[in-house]
Amino acid sequence: MDEWKNTVSTFRPFFRGLPFIIALMVIAIAIVKKYVQYATPLYESVSEIKLADINEGISNANLYKDFDVFVNSNKISAEVELLKSNVVIEEAIDNLNLGITIFRTGEIHKNELYKDVPFILTAQLEDKKLFDQSFGLLVSNDSLVEITTPGGSVIKGKVGQFIPCSFGGLLLKKNDSLLAKKPWIPFNDSYEFTVHSKNWLVQNIKSKIDVMSLDKDVPILRIAYKCPVPEKAADIVNTISQAYINDYIHEKYKTADTTVEFLNKQLDTYKEKLSASETDIEQYRDANKIINIPQETETDLRKIADLKKQLSSVQMNLLAIDSLNQYLKNGKDNMLELAPNFEAFNDLLSTEIIKKIKTLQAEKKDLLLKYTPENDKVLVVDSKLNDLTNYLRESVKNTQANLQVKYNDLIKTIEESEKVFDGLPTKEKNMTVLDRRFNMNDQVYRFLHEKRTNAEIARAANISFHRIIARGEVPVLPVSPNAGLLKILAAFLAFLAGTFIVYFARFLKGKINNETTIYRNSDTPLFASVPFIRKRDQYNTIFEKLTIQMSLKNWLDKDAVLCFSSYDNGEGKEFISNAFAEQIRAIGKKTIVVNADEFNKENSSIVHLSEVVPAWKNADVLQQQLTAWKQEYDIIIIKNAPISRQPSSLTIMSIASVNFLVVDSTKTNKKRIAEADLLKNELNIKNMFFILNRAGYSPTTLTIAVKFFKHLFKKSNNRLRKNELSYS
Repeated sequence: MDEWKNTVSTFRPFFRGLPFIIALMVIAIAIVKKYVQYATPLYESVSEIKLADINEGISNANLYKDFDVFVNSNKISAEVELLKSNVVIEEAIDNLNLGITIFRTGEIHKNELYKDVPFILTAQLEDKKLFDQSFGLLVSNDSLVEITTPGGSVIKGKVGQFIPCSFGGLLLKKNDSLLAKKPWIPFNDSYEFTVHSKNWLVQNIKSKIDVMSLDKDVPILRIAYKCPVPEKAADIVNTISQAYINDYIHEKYKTADTTVEFLNKQLDTYKEKLSASETDIEQYRDANKIINIPQETETDLRKIADLKKQLSSVQMNLLAIDSLNQYLKNGKDNMLELAPNFEAFNDLLSTEIIKKIKTLQAEKKDLLLKYTPENDKVLVVDSKLNDLTNYLRESVKNTQANLQVKYNDLIKTIEESEKVFDGLPTKEKNMTVLDRRFNMNDQVYRFLHEKRTNAEIARAANISFHRIIARGEVPVLPVSPNAGLLKILAAFLAFLAGTFIVYFARFLKGKINNETTIYRNSDTPLFASVPFIRKRDQYNTIFEKLTIQMSLKNWLDKDAVLCFSSYDNGEGKEFISNAFAEQIRAIGKKTIVVNADEFNKENSSIVHLSEVVPAWKNADVLQQQLTAWKQEYDIIIIKNAPISRQPSSLTIMSIASVNFLVVDSTKTNKKRIAEADLLKNELNIKNMFFILNRAGYSPTTLTIAVKFFKHLFKKSNNRLRKNELSYS
């Protein structure tokens, strides 16, 4: 419950000041509405460009895949800076009519006309200082022109006539074509124009244009421009987008053209080098009689290998013949024993001879069985054997000689064939060098020729791989000022400011406000919290309950003196004391109400202490009077004088049996609580209690204002009455 009360107490100032906060919000919204009414609106137009991606799309086709040197699609940040560069913006400015800006001027603000200018203005300024300066222009009577220079001088002329001046000249013509389409546009009016330098236009557009990529991985650029004229905003973003595309095509063509020229020069150079390499190879082959070194070398090696095989065979046969010849010499008398060695000499003739020798030898053996060795038949056989043996030996000798000749001839042939390989590594090295030089020149020539073909295709293809995917439209609604957002923001800020002011005002006033303030700042107990009473029933219930509490605490015993004090008037002391007096009388206690306030004697139904006891400020005299009243009454209630105004009020507080210090939640300062504790301790005042009047009451700002005006009205009436009395 206490937490709920604390929460309610915290928000009470807010609810109290809610009318003020609402009024502040209404004023803030009205100010914003007025500002929006006179503020120059800004319109935004947006264009989007898709950058070429070498990994997909047209630029990835076989025809263009080698053109990546001309594409910067992956360098999105570089393309953003290029779009904002002077080169692109200057090219866009050349295609726009932005040299002169003309405004129609009014009493509060001016409007840029752009294409809705009812006249055509041509200016020739020789003084560069006059560029980007504002000139005044007044057209009247459809023919008279009055120009005010930045220096303040006035130049007069006529429409359609050249107006000479010290800094150059001006020519103003009527825009008949526009006036025919839009006859409602006034011609005679006040204008203002500025002749811009190209550098100023570039810097102005750069400062207002916004170029950004939608995402670092998505090659799409967004170009936005804000301007008071919707059509101008759309023209600028579209022209800059087209200028960017044209610049890309121009640079691509320029790069391709430069590449083609370079490649042509290089092709001519390498064509000569290639021709020289071909001539060197031809001359070297002719000089060294070279057709194909690898094939020739392989053929010669095979030839030498065959010759060496033949040489080995001849050598083997020669050794066999030589061995056979020795056998024949050693065994010429007994051919039959040597017969097995004739296997190495096995031609048909030799075989027949060997057969005949064997036959004759067999025949000789048979004859020797019958005849003696000197027998003619035996001698004839010996003669035949000798002839055949001699023939065979001569044949072997001739064969040996032939084989030896053949052997020697093969050796010479092999030696001649091996001479072919003398100097072969040098020839191969020279041919390798010449072939390498030729191949290198040939490869470079082919590469350059291919690149020239690609570059010529690129030069001939005047297309851009970048695309404008969204052109800037003429905006209908302004983006600034945003009336709805500004109103919400103004209302919110006014709400915060009003809340702050309400709580700050409460802090500055430093009033008691609620019971918690008393509990935190004083040791003196709180007897009662009297709320703001609006109905009689509530009045009776509250004070009847409090009177019963007094009775239970024995504060209403006979001869009790109840003192109701306050620091100042208007804190509820009189109201509360009268209420308690009424309730005490209702329970059968004879009560007297005494007023000790010398400055408040309006109520004649109570006893005024100063009238009964003029010397009541003396404690003994006052005590005697109280003793006299105690004999007649049960309870004495004293409405004490304000403590801050009449120090003598402390005398009554020191004598009273129970002291009630009445404080008001909306009038009494918090510092009074600490002062009450100090007063209680210094004067040793017994039975002192706080009574909080109008506890929890937070009048609204409207209520305070009504009371304030009523107070002023009352003062005014009092002054009038005084004046009337003095007059009478």
